[in-house]
Amino acid sequence: MKETVLDKVPRILREKLDRTKNYVAAVSGGADSLAMADALQRCGFRFTVCHVEHGIRGRESLEDARYVEAFCRKMGIAFCCKAVDAQKLRENEKMSLEDAARRLRYQALFQCAEETGADFILTAHQKDDQAETFLLRLLRGSGTRGLGAIRFQHDAVLRPLLSLTAAELRQYCTDRGIVWREDSSNEDLHYMRNRIRRVLLPMLEDNFSSSVTDVLCRTAEHLQVDGDYLEELAEEEFKRRWMRPAVAQNGVLLADNWEIIPKALRFRVLRRFWNDSGAPEELSGANLEDLEQLIVNRSGGKKILLPGSWQALYSYDKLILFSEDNARTLKQDDGWSCAVDLTGLSVGLSDGGSTGIEEIPFPDHRVAQISVIKERPAYQYRTQMAYPLARLKCLGNTLVFRYRKPGDRILPLKGTGHKTLKKYLIECRVPVEDRNRLVVAAAGNEIVWIPGLANARWEEQNGSSEVPAREQGWLFINIK
Repeated sequence: MKETVLDKVPRILREKLDRTKNYVAAVSGGADSLAMADALQRCGFRFTVCHVEHGIRGRESLEDARYVEAFCRKMGIAFCCKAVDAQKLRENEKMSLEDAARRLRYQALFQCAEETGADFILTAHQKDDQAETFLLRLLRGSGTRGLGAIRFQHDAVLRPLLSLTAAELRQYCTDRGIVWREDSSNEDLHYMRNRIRRVLLPMLEDNFSSSVTDVLCRTAEHLQVDGDYLEELAEEEFKRRWMRPAVAQNGVLLADNWEIIPKALRFRVLRRFWNDSGAPEELSGANLEDLEQLIVNRSGGKKILLPGSWQALYSYDKLILFSEDNARTLKQDDGWSCAVDLTGLSVGLSDGGSTGIEEIPFPDHRVAQISVIKERPAYQYRTQMAYPLARLKCLGNTLVFRYRKPGDRILPLKGTGHKTLKKYLIECRVPVEDRNRLVVAAAGNEIVWIPGLANARWEEQNGSSEVPAREQGWLFINIK
């Protein structure tokens, strides 16, 4: 015997949902959501109906709210109504009315869920909505992730009716004697979704395939499977690159060797980075392209503006995110410095070992790791420093990380004789606008290292520095 819609709708709800959970059902007053509410009641689920009044259609909108309330009262269903102002949000945030209404609707639903102690939110999206969403995103140029369209579950939102058509849910209401409300805005062809529903889909059905809705939904399901696999790969790549942010940072991502990441994963990694950093809004495709260009072009020190007044900065193979509040701390403090006391650093070297590592955070988000090593270490030019501690102490008992000052001089490792730091930076072709942002390691006015740019050598005393070096060790600094 063929299953009727009166049996099919409750059966699907019982298969998709958990009787032990508490739900909030989003009910607009249309056939889809009223069918869902009625079937939930018949199945004995614990739920509250939430109607969101968007403040868009005036009297008609208020009548929808009263109708849903009357329906719930008649059925003995708990009811909650939330009023929002989509027009105001649209004007303030410069977004479409559809996007403003959607954002406020979900905010209201989650508020209702919190107030009622609900575990999940239910929406009445169905198969026709899935096909429309697929076409809508296709026309907007979405990638695989977007073309996966509507999923059964996204966070705490469930959509149990995706296997049912709009016609089946209307038939359910008719058979149950439920009168539904028609939203007049659904006829307005100004909205792209309505043009897809009223013009494009009928044209495709008439001229290409009567089952086009099923075809589009199957395609979306296939893309969901592919997208899930790519998300798993992106998650692994993201975890390898995530770094714990400093106090004034929201997120730090290692961006070295970016080109080895498959293109199919790059935007997914960036989107995961954005979300895990606590950003409140979603990134657009244009935002993701801007972020990747920041990495690809190695635009050191350049900042870009992102949704929610967040900022992104590329610095020394790291992509760094700042919220609006934290972005205010990006302004350089010309008086920044950090001193390291050199006295006592050689303690513990008698056994041939090394001291523990001390870390110094730089304003440009690099970190200097400092230790003292017994034997002279091999080191990488520019990114590491090795200096005999005894010779360094002859210059002073304090090593200071700071910005340059008038009178600074350097004895370059690759060069002859002392130079003023200003002259040396000119010879190295360091742009004028970058010179005052360079961190230097100094003992008095003697520059012993410019992290990332140049190393200095030490002047010999009594013919060799090796004997005192063996006694006190070598100061070794690594940049990460």
